[in-house]
Amino acid sequence: MVDDARPRRSKRTRVKPVFVVTPARSGSTLLRYLLDSHPDITCPPEFNLSVLMQQVVNTWRQVDNALAGTGEPAAAPNQPFQLPTAEQRRRARKVIDEIMATCAKAKGARVYCDKSLTTVEELPLVASVYPDASYIFLYRFPLDMIASGMEASRWGFAAYGFLPYVAGTPGNFIAGLANYWIDRVSRMLEFERTCTASHARIYYELMCGDPAKTMAEVCSFLGVEPDHGMTERLFTHEHQVGPGDYKIDFTRTVSLDSIGRGATLPPTTLTEPLVQRINDLLAELDYPTVQAAWQGDLAALLGLKVERSEDADSGQIVDGAIVRMLQRLPQLAAIQRDALPFELSVQSGGAEEILLVEATAVTRIAAGTGDPDSAAESRLRLATTREVLVQVTDGRLSIAAAVHDAQVRLDRIGGTGPTTKARRQLATLGALLEPTA
Repeated sequence: MVDDARPRRSKRTRVKPVFVVTPARSGSTLLRYLLDSHPDITCPPEFNLSVLMQQVVNTWRQVDNALAGTGEPAAAPNQPFQLPTAEQRRRARKVIDEIMATCAKAKGARVYCDKSLTTVEELPLVASVYPDASYIFLYRFPLDMIASGMEASRWGFAAYGFLPYVAGTPGNFIAGLANYWIDRVSRMLEFERTCTASHARIYYELMCGDPAKTMAEVCSFLGVEPDHGMTERLFTHEHQVGPGDYKIDFTRTVSLDSIGRGATLPPTTLTEPLVQRINDLLAELDYPTVQAAWQGDLAALLGLKVERSEDADSGQIVDGAIVRMLQRLPQLAAIQRDALPFELSVQSGGAEEILLVEATAVTRIAAGTGDPDSAAESRLRLATTREVLVQVTDGRLSIAAAVHDAQVRLDRIGGTGPTTKARRQLATLGALLEPTA
């Protein structure tokens, strides 16, 4: 028997490829941090591997055309997807596999999750190159995604892929972001309907409501051992720096605070055809309708239970607001007193408190009482959240800023009224709540 003294080449550990597919502002960075907290999973920042994949395929397509003497361009703009040849797919995969293997080896992981917002744009190509990959589809309720997109785009819409959609509706940014959500979600659902690859669906709201349960299901889907410490290490594990949510590194808990924030968006910004297109997709996703989310509490509609603090349970914040209003009612100027009465609806978790602010009193009233067709009930309701109310009363947020950022919603309770009075009622609420200079 010959003794072969040559060193044996170790087989390269095969890395399991996983692609997270999602629109922007839908919790993908939170999901990335959770996945990356598992010892067997690496989920680095957005490397936009699908864009690189397309570039490699296009380059080899040009090479093949040149060698064949055709001289045809790799791909003309706005042309239907052209399936790469088997050799082009192999070459593209070789490039991407090396990146995945390098990142996985650095962490000692065996699963690589690519979380890039561009993946949804290249799904047919990604699936052709990686038919054996697993795909995680992450969805978020559109109104909340739009509200988050508006907040994250205060200085422009160049990030997140929003710009082409906003440019299409220059007079209505909210409609532009709605079209973005429709386009991205339509692509995702079309892929889900037809793909044979292993895939799973995650809802942002359920991930926030019970991250441990969600991640246990994800681990089972990915074939790794569940790790209950993932949620505990979420904000303590050192994650690689890259594009993503600009707030997550300043966050210490997963909460439901952002769920339902989109209800403050003015309903008039979305046309009926646009709402119908959204509702059709929501029905396929088993979400409530846009109208239901505008009128109710999204967390409650989804069956999520919100843990409320003792202060919130005791009504201390609202009680403090009542005391402040009562103290300032006699000091109101005549123009401010003319704006009374109005209602203040304060939501927290699944609960709602409604205050009736009159010239001489502030009282709690039960939701849904009164005849909306009665002239006596024709008044404005200012709807906000307990969190916003706290920020206004302690001076961190002005009423003007809250209205501008759609954190206070105006609802008419029966009848109609002039816009000027609505503005006076907002100013009066500010006079009653905001700290004095």
